[in-house]
Amino acid sequence: MHCKFCFASFQDVKQTVLPSGHLSEKEAIQVVLELAYFGFKKITFAGGEPTLCPWLPNLIKTAKLAGMTTMIVTNGSKLDESFLIQNKNHLDWIAISIDSLNTETNLVAGRATSNKPLSLEYYRSVLEKINRYGYGLKINTVVNRTNVLEDMNELIRLAKPKRWKIIQVLSIRGQNDAGIGEMTITSAEFQRFVNRHIRSSEHTCIVPETNTQVLGSYVMVDPAGRFFDNSEGRHHYSSPILDRGVSKALKDVHYDFQKFTSRGGIYVWELKKSDLPLRITLSGEVASGKSTVGKLLAQLLNYEFLSIGNKTREFAKTMNMDIVRFQQECLLDPNIDREIDTEFSKDCNSRHFLIIDYRMGFKFIPNAFHVFLKISEEAAIERLKAANRENETFLTLRERNESFKNQFQKAYGLDYTDEKNYDLVIDSGKFKTPEQIALFILERLTQ
Repeated sequence: MHCKFCFASFQDVKQTVLPSGHLSEKEAIQVVLELAYFGFKKITFAGGEPTLCPWLPNLIKTAKLAGMTTMIVTNGSKLDESFLIQNKNHLDWIAISIDSLNTETNLVAGRATSNKPLSLEYYRSVLEKINRYGYGLKINTVVNRTNVLEDMNELIRLAKPKRWKIIQVLSIRGQNDAGIGEMTITSAEFQRFVNRHIRSSEHTCIVPETNTQVLGSYVMVDPAGRFFDNSEGRHHYSSPILDRGVSKALKDVHYDFQKFTSRGGIYVWELKKSDLPLRITLSGEVASGKSTVGKLLAQLLNYEFLSIGNKTREFAKTMNMDIVRFQQECLLDPNIDREIDTEFSKDCNSRHFLIIDYRMGFKFIPNAFHVFLKISEEAAIERLKAANRENETFLTLRERNESFKNQFQKAYGLDYTDEKNYDLVIDSGKFKTPEQIALFILERLTQ
């Protein structure tokens, strides 16, 4: 199989430092150990096609015994019963590359084995085996000129992968730039593909990655055992890890951790849901970031995200009011709040594995971990200005916060800002990014 858009063909490596195309088994195992000893928690074996490597099972076993979460990225052509049984104790995740369900499209793009394009029946068989043996399932899709108009919602609904990574086809000088011109797409075309599949978020955690998000956001090791980055649109290689060690070799390449977190790179790969609360509620003041943090936390934990705001807007629509007028009406008639809370909480309490954006969650969702995000007025104003909400002032911010307090005080006689109501209180203004807040909550949940 020779995908036309492969950004890691490594012909330059084969022609220069490593004519054999790869390290010896002994050297490869040592590289894996060096990465584990340095502190890397997860390793993904990719290619090319990693299952063609005869000692891949030994690499997987070495990584797992060294404490790492293990994954392979494969087209699935070698995933027979023997492989799945042999690696069950040490391989955690299998990511299947599926770009198209159309055989002609796969043939044009190079997704074929022995000139036989991969078909829908082929993929269904592979996905069924992965799920049957209990591996974590991920699907990777590279969106390019040949598949940009496809609809894969039905496949995702049936397969229900834990993650679906959607990647904009990327041109890398010296790797695929000779023939990729006809395969590239615009950012707008990529976004339309993502938007077409938003409804699949009911069945999986969707992780879209644009060219900008991919460049410089991965720590990668080439077949010669060197780190490499693609931050400048080409491969830049470090010194060999086995010669200089991980720490020094890593300094030779550019890696942007902020990009890594912003593209959804942080994920709880091995945490069991049985160790976590069935529901987590987030309350907070205006501009504290509770909705953004909630969505990030849901992505990290592979939980569903629900917001009382959606239910409130539904009620406002039935009364032919905008949200501002509706909140004013709630102050006049507390029974409206009570009706909304009754319906919303009944739905939440009947379901598991939820992140719930809900100021009154501490009262109506009893079996949950309750988080409150507070923020100073100064930090809130800065955050609102950064979001281009220049009409917000200290006065309007204070009025909105007081309005919420009065609304719930009138309906229930409770102060939702009282920190004694919560299991965890966070000053969100002290964190640089919402990703950091989500990770802080995750750390507290797993302590």
